[in-house]
Amino acid sequence: MANKDYYGVLGVERGAGEDEIKSAYRRMAKKYHPDLNKTPEAAEKFKEINEAYEVLSDPRKKANYDQYGSADGPQFTGGQGGGGFGDFFGGGGGFSDIFSDIFSAFGGGDHGARMQERGQDINVAINLSFEEAAFGCEKNITVGRVEKCDACQGTGAKNGREFTTCSECRGTGRVRYQQNTMFGTTIREGICQKCNGTGKNIREKCAECSGKGYRRVNKTIKVKVPEGIDDGQTLRMRGEGNVPLRDGVPGDLNIKISVAKHKILIRKDDDIYLDLYVPFTTTLLGGKIDIPTLKGSYTLNIPELTASGTVMRIKNKGVKNVHRDSYGDMLVTIKAEVPKKLDKDTKAKIEQLSKSLGQEAYPKYDRFMKNCGDTTSK
Repeated sequence: MANKDYYGVLGVERGAGEDEIKSAYRRMAKKYHPDLNKTPEAAEKFKEINEAYEVLSDPRKKANYDQYGSADGPQFTGGQGGGGFGDFFGGGGGFSDIFSDIFSAFGGGDHGARMQERGQDINVAINLSFEEAAFGCEKNITVGRVEKCDACQGTGAKNGREFTTCSECRGTGRVRYQQNTMFGTTIREGICQKCNGTGKNIREKCAECSGKGYRRVNKTIKVKVPEGIDDGQTLRMRGEGNVPLRDGVPGDLNIKISVAKHKILIRKDDDIYLDLYVPFTTTLLGGKIDIPTLKGSYTLNIPELTASGTVMRIKNKGVKNVHRDSYGDMLVTIKAEVPKKLDKDTKAKIEQLSKSLGQEAYPKYDRFMKNCGDTTSK
């Protein structure tokens, strides 16, 4: 069957339960049944609804669809998919995982071993303050995830014992099919149809999970956010994702980090930047200014005759590098601020100071004015 959004067709959320799916199907089927709805698109819509229900009402087809996007199970193609949320976070395996599964299934190792599946990743996002990202922190987050049913130990059978080993696949969950074609005899391997790939024939279903072997639960997970993590980075917690619907390993929990801005500090990689506005007299006469850093106040010494725009670097006052034991720097840009207004007496004093210094006190300005004079005379 085609890879369609069957949940969207029925108008339910992904992960909806059996009762919700059945109720949605009845509602949609009644709305678009050709005997009741005479619009041109009703017949095609009714066909889509039945196709969606056929997949989502069958536990094994639904499991395949949720895991692989197809009711028939994994679809191996010649290239890698891309562009989705899971791909952005780096979820899922690559060609090495695919080939290792294929080779193990066709004799590379124990013939009786079942192919290892990997559960789906869970992708979430959390917000951190500027300080939480810089210093690290611990967060408790609650996620809905698929876990193995404790009551039946994931077997789907009552008390974990009311089942027998499938005689068709001998418990491996997979069987080989031989097919004669014009090119000769070919052998392929697929999921055992008798046990739907579980390797078991259940005599009595587990009441807790209705024979599925897994349940969706809300799980609170303690996340240790490392010191120095930055906005847009992703924290991966191995094995904290969904369990696979058959034997295998759980997926990962991928946490995308969003960091709030600081009121006055700006972070670029591991360095911290600050625009420091000071009275223009301080840039002339020099002075000491207490400035905020990530770890308290720091007294910055501004030398006499510091030009506006000068960048002063303070070593190791930035953010810790998330990958190694080193710190960035703090870069402070000195910006001279002039007063918004002058009274008559102050203005007279400044005029007197200007005359006393003369144009020669400003070499760049003096050179500019002289060059302007030479150009004008020509």
